Amino acid sequence: MDSVRQWAFGICAAAIACALAQLILPKSSMQRVFNITCGVFFLGCLLSPIVLPSASVELTPPESIQRQIEEKAGRLESAVEEGAQERATESVRLEAMRALRDMGVSYNKIYINVHDDGQGGISISECEVELDRSYLPRHDEIRAALTERLGVRVLIGYDDKGVTS
Repeated sequence: MDSVRQWAFGICAAAIACALAQLILPKSSMQRVFNITCGVFFLGCLLSPIVLPSASVELTPPESIQRQIEEKAGRLESAVEEGAQERATESVRLEAMRALRDMGVSYNKIYINVHDDGQGGISISECEVELDRSYLPRHDEIRAALTERLGVRVLIGYDDKGVTS
């Protein structure tokens, strides 16, 4: 049915194009040649479904190109996922840094454990913080504050070395 509509539209467009061209063309000896040309053009448009076999255009890329497309799409998807993980990790790390700074605690290192949840998303499982041993008496306070602020499980480790940050 769609092909009949296209054919009818082609005939109408050809008739309109021929009529407009005849209006624009000045009256001269070329008028007769132009009328014949328009007639042949219109007749060609009218008979095109009968004379020309129905051509279908298939836009399926060759197998090698399809593989390349899939490989590039996979790499792009991986890059996007890695970027999302990095942004999420950095966001949680910055929030942990702010929370520790607000409590007056200096940290040595902050690790954020991020995992792929298998459904195209990420899951932040825990935050590991390394502090100087001098903060050991405040362990429960620091852990509770970080857990509340970050919303993830917090592990705190202690180091006997000096605080670097």
